[in-house]
Amino acid sequence: MPTWATTAHASVFTNVINGTAIAGYTESASCASCHTVGYDANSTVNDGGFSSLAAQLNWTFPTTGQAGNWKAMPAALQNVANIQCENCHGAGSEHANYGGDTVAISVPTNTGACSQCHDEPSHHIKSAAWANSMHAVTTRDPVGNASCVGCHTGTGFTTRMWGGTITDTTYHPIDCAACHEPHGFTQPSNDSHLIRNMASAKLANGTKVTTTGEGILCMQCHQSRQNATTYVDSTAGSAHFGPHEGPQADMLMGTNGYTYGQQIPTSAHQFVVPNACVTCHMQTVASTDPAFLNAGDHTFKTTYAPTGKAAEDLVAACQTCHGPDITTFNFPLFDYNGDGVINGVQSEVQSLLDQLSTMLPPNNSVKASLTIDSSWTKPQLEAAWNWLLVTNDGSRGVHNTAYAVGLLKASIANLQSQSK
Repeated sequence: MPTWATTAHASVFTNVINGTAIAGYTESASCASCHTVGYDANSTVNDGGFSSLAAQLNWTFPTTGQAGNWKAMPAALQNVANIQCENCHGAGSEHANYGGDTVAISVPTNTGACSQCHDEPSHHIKSAAWANSMHAVTTRDPVGNASCVGCHTGTGFTTRMWGGTITDTTYHPIDCAACHEPHGFTQPSNDSHLIRNMASAKLANGTKVTTTGEGILCMQCHQSRQNATTYVDSTAGSAHFGPHEGPQADMLMGTNGYTYGQQIPTSAHQFVVPNACVTCHMQTVASTDPAFLNAGDHTFKTTYAPTGKAAEDLVAACQTCHGPDITTFNFPLFDYNGDGVINGVQSEVQSLLDQLSTMLPPNNSVKASLTIDSSWTKPQLEAAWNWLLVTNDGSRGVHNTAYAVGLLKASIANLQSQSK
């Protein structure tokens, strides 16, 4: 398969044994069980697997990874080295005997095929980290709805990315194969992480995102799914009014808020963070850190609360631009709410959210959520869209401080003008 041949799976054994993957390191029996086909040091059966052939050919693992090791291997061993179809799909003899009948092979439908190798902390941690993510336990509420499972289930998302018609609406976690295409059919091709789609993401208001690298995959789902201008201008208030609950792409890109015809400024994250969401949410965490496997990497979490202690933010990615003194996301920049005190960014944005919520029905108390119904006026619904966009983004301004602050201030000013 030409696409598979371009993946890291197809060359991992070759690169390690030649010393080009990790300097001075080579393959050993402890690694070969994942990096070759049919390796089982405990088996005495002549099954044609790597360990059986190595014994027959009196071949032993070289002590040092260096150029020429691969070339010096017998061709028969090369033929069962690297990660091939049978590593994931099981023995393929019946599949071949019956002319490629897919019924005669195993087709993985969960994380098991990946976890057999990608789940060995402290260095192979992908499955263990993912198990601590919300993707692993995605909500069952959208099950049965084809328009929802395109994001909320792994199988639905895979079908949507292929441009197919979703027929399987059953529950399925957002697992490895949802985001990673193991055969190399990625957009664009030759991506070393096998990310399913990094070509572009289209937001509901028509914005096409092409410049955020690996974060483009996240943006396929983490968006408002409604065009703010047309939606707010034509939709009556109800309990379901507002953007979808994960509008992080809109917020990061500084788009799809209700702008009242104004030019709302945007922060620099979309321009200077190379892989957008991935850079911050998938930070590498040292195995000695209490946050290891609980934040960063495939947990997608940026905050971790050690037992009995206050929550801590993963700020390493922030420090590359904001300096080493940053210890929290909630660091001070400006007095955005105009009270004469410069508090942390998140505190300032929360203050604006609270100020806006007191101006919305049913009373003047600060609200953690809005109870919207058909009695809400158009100015109130315009403000509600922005309040929900900023609130549901979840970062309290971190993703795009200027845009969050601009939308909230514009909404507050518009409601104030309506009351005069």
